[in-house]
Amino acid sequence: MLKTSGNGTQATASTAIKFALRPTAETLADLSRPIDPRHLKTRKQGTTTLTYCPWNTIARHLHHRAPGWCWEVQSVQEVGGSVVVTGRLTIPTADGDLLHYSAVASEPLESASKAPAAEVAASSCLRRAAALAGLGLELWGL
Repeated sequence: MLKTSGNGTQATASTAIKFALRPTAETLADLSRPIDPRHLKTRKQGTTTLTYCPWNTIARHLHHRAPGWCWEVQSVQEVGGSVVVTGRLTIPTADGDLLHYSAVASEPLESASKAPAAEVAASSCLRRAAALAGLGLELWGL
């Protein structure tokens, strides 16, 4: 079990990981920096080529730009032939703020993906929540 104390120390029964929380403004500014194109991938969806950042790369960026971040899948539901995932990204800051970003994503149960629909929806949900925080927002064409 992983527990986080108020000073940003995470500890399991045998290890402790320390990280330095950063001020809210600094964290948000760092999250808003564009992702280096070398970390991006492309895929075809129909006749369109999409540029995206894989969930594991988003996680690495969060580790560096928002130390102490936490991702929670809040619900997984089947709705009309799709899996719908709701999740929440929480980022602690040195100012004592907890920044919360919630997102929803869905994936058809019968999709072309080789991964399970719930996995695909959960990774998309994390990417969407991170974009709400500013990370990779440029990829959404806004």
